[in-house]
Amino acid sequence: MYAARAIQAAIFVAINYAIFFAAPVLLFSTTGLITSELEATILGYFIVIVSLTILHILLKDHIIGLASSVGLGIVQALYIYVITKGGELTISYSGLMLTLNFEPIVYLMMAIPLVNMAKQISEYVGRSSAQPIEMVEVEG
Repeated sequence: MYAARAIQAAIFVAINYAIFFAAPVLLFSTTGLITSELEATILGYFIVIVSLTILHILLKDHIIGLASSVGLGIVQALYIYVITKGGELTISYSGLMLTLNFEPIVYLMMAIPLVNMAKQISEYVGRSSAQPIEMVEVEG
């Protein structure tokens, strides 16, 4: 059981690497907006996202798996907001300043992990409410 989950976790780590580390670094590098501070921020968030993903996948039947899933949704939404600077990107090219305001798209991007988090909570509550209750007689 845990071997299959470990393989699934490895696949998700690779996907998270592409989405949350490689793509943003490449995007900000090509636009000339990468700084050491931004790269450290991206790396920090990536490490937290990967850690929570692994915990969630390996322990998805336990409350720790649920907690890591909730944390993962929050961290991913926060990451999207922080990295995009709230949906405003300013690019300077040959003395020309271009400001892109894409707040509605950022909010839609943030909604995906938050909806997934609510789905995980709902599934966990549904599973726990379907568990049979065992009555134990207490002698006193």
